[in-house]
Amino acid sequence: MGVIGGRRFPVRTAGLVVAAAATGLLLASGVVPLPCPFRLATGLDCPFCGGSRMLGALLTGDLPAALGFNAVALLLVLPVVCAVLVAMARYERGRARGWWPAGRSGRVLGFALLAAVVAWGVVRNLPFGPFPALRA
Repeated sequence: MGVIGGRRFPVRTAGLVVAAAATGLLLASGVVPLPCPFRLATGLDCPFCGGSRMLGALLTGDLPAALGFNAVALLLVLPVVCAVLVAMARYERGRARGWWPAGRSGRVLGFALLAAVVAWGVVRNLPFGPFPALRA
């Protein structure tokens, strides 16, 4: 925790945000092409395939293209990541007890997110219509 202008500043969270943003910009711009190891090994899309192209489309303001590349990452994973980063900053500033819900609600939320991501990975690889349109 750093002090900037007399206020406590969440240095770790800010560093994580900067590192994630820089990585996202590099991947989304295509400067650093990163092939999906799951796709290389199996020929199938993983739940996150198309994520870097989704970020690139978001950076250019093309929301329909971003949805086409990976709708679940855009509509489910990205908001959860943002919420966790806000919660981490609150935790680091001493305004929250943790960055993830404690107890049963945290476990239920974690399993629900995991189930949604796994279901997305299965559904987008089904070989019959309309599911092939969901591939990255």
